[in-house]
Amino acid sequence: MNVEVINPFIQGTMQVLATVCNVESKMGKVSIKHKPFEDKMNITIGIIGDIKGRVNYSFGLDVALFLASKMMFMEVTTLDYITKSAISELSNMISGGIATVFSNNGKVIDITPPKMSENYNECDIEKFISIPLEIEAGKIFEVNVWVEE
Repeated sequence: MNVEVINPFIQGTMQVLATVCNVESKMGKVSIKHKPFEDKMNITIGIIGDIKGRVNYSFGLDVALFLASKMMFMEVTTLDYITKSAISELSNMISGGIATVFSNNGKVIDITPPKMSENYNECDIEKFISIPLEIEAGKIFEVNVWVEE
């Protein structure tokens, strides 16, 4: 997968995390992963248009609570309906940011609604490009990308 396809995922995610959550992120080592999602929360969004595929946001409960707290300007300590809704909306905003970066590069994409799961055992895709973003010491927000080639 080439850099022209991966960079919008990085740029869009970092921009939205900075704008919506006031969180600066630091990119870790990009790698290929095989179904890396067990024991993590997962939000998957489909991508259609000039580029087709999926993006999966994968993170631990601590990261979900941290980001929800940032979004709601108050400490969040439980994963309830409101917290799940906030995290799903964040993934939607990130995906919209990614679509904007693609659009600015001459590629038109659309996104499907987010699908949240607390474990991702039924994934039918074997291999993803994994982009870990450290949002605070020890807190990793992972962007996993699969694009049809």
